[in-house]
Amino acid sequence: MNNAVDFRLCGLRVRSDLALSDLPAWDGDGRPADLTIRLGLVPDRLTDIAAEGGLLQVAVDGHCRFAIPDVAAYLLSPDATTLTVAPAAGATVAEIQAFLFGSVFTMVSLRRGWLPLHACCVRVGGHAVAFAGASGAGKSTLAAGLMSRGFSVLADDQTVVELRPDGGPWVQPSFPRIKLWRDALDRLGQPVDGLARVRRGLEKYSLPVGAAFHDQALPLRHLYLLVRPGDGGPVTPLAALSHLPSLLSYPRLLALLLPQDRLMEQMFRLAGACGGIRLLERPETERQWQDLLDLLQAGAAAS
Repeated sequence: MNNAVDFRLCGLRVRSDLALSDLPAWDGDGRPADLTIRLGLVPDRLTDIAAEGGLLQVAVDGHCRFAIPDVAAYLLSPDATTLTVAPAAGATVAEIQAFLFGSVFTMVSLRRGWLPLHACCVRVGGHAVAFAGASGAGKSTLAAGLMSRGFSVLADDQTVVELRPDGGPWVQPSFPRIKLWRDALDRLGQPVDGLARVRRGLEKYSLPVGAAFHDQALPLRHLYLLVRPGDGGPVTPLAALSHLPSLLSYPRLLALLLPQDRLMEQMFRLAGACGGIRLLERPETERQWQDLLDLLQAGAAAS
């Protein structure tokens, strides 16, 4: 890989044949790459398949194949150190990157023992606070709103949690950008001129976070489940993990890669370390935003 470039992602040194515009350059120590992304051939079908569903194949030996028609096929090694990408004819790097940093990185996270939450995450004091939610709940809009109010961002819509044996849950910072639909950008007063589209044909753009990106891991102190206005009420503790699919990134994919009992054990550990999971309506009015800021400040003061 003579033209390979090193990037940083969730504390990993990533060496890639692809120019990954969503990632910052590696500026850490001289250790070998933790994850190597190379262009190459990916078989149409794995041998000795242990599990299969949708676009994913999992082999007995641990190899994972994921493919998006007209975009790319991805092959992940069992130890999650090598990812082979076979682009489809005519696919753009932006399209390949969109799925690489979605479903495929969920596979990488799980293989490394991390828990991928469908959540945005910001820094509050010396800790991280995550806001999970289903697609359309407003996670990215919330992250952008908090950033405009002075908060640093660790993640947009995929928060990677490392459950350390002796230190509780820690969030690994992911991507220094926020993906927003055109209407959300309009509400924020952010012009789309100069912003890259996430994919061709979508009115969804990548907003760079810049200096507001927090690039160091932080302990996760609070976890909220974000819902649309009218679907919740005041901040409400959740008595059980009945909203589990809304908390996790790509739950169907996750079900093929992580045994259910292990997933539940990890989620109960996470909920316990965060003092439970609370339901939170997405703020719309200035009063609701102020209530959220007061809530975050109170949580930071109590930490």
